[in-house]
Amino acid sequence: MHRFYFNFRKGDEVSVDRRGMWFADASLARREAIQLWGTLLVVAMVTGDPPEDCEYEIANDNGETVAVIPLGSRGAVH
Repeated sequence: MHRFYFNFRKGDEVSVDRRGMWFADASLARREAIQLWGTLLVVAMVTGDPPEDCEYEIANDNGETVAVIPLGSRGAVH
């Protein structure tokens, strides 16, 4: 198992995940981030605050970004 961190970026502001979550590999961490986006979108719809120019940056234990899950004008999942 490996620990992955889900750092949240909105514009120039970054909220760093200091706890992380344990997954067997990066693909499972990526899947979790996509599910987290679903939750975030529901909250955004209820509050009327669309998460423009936001993304989850998934980092491994070494601090390396292994995936980026964007939303808003950034477009596609990397």
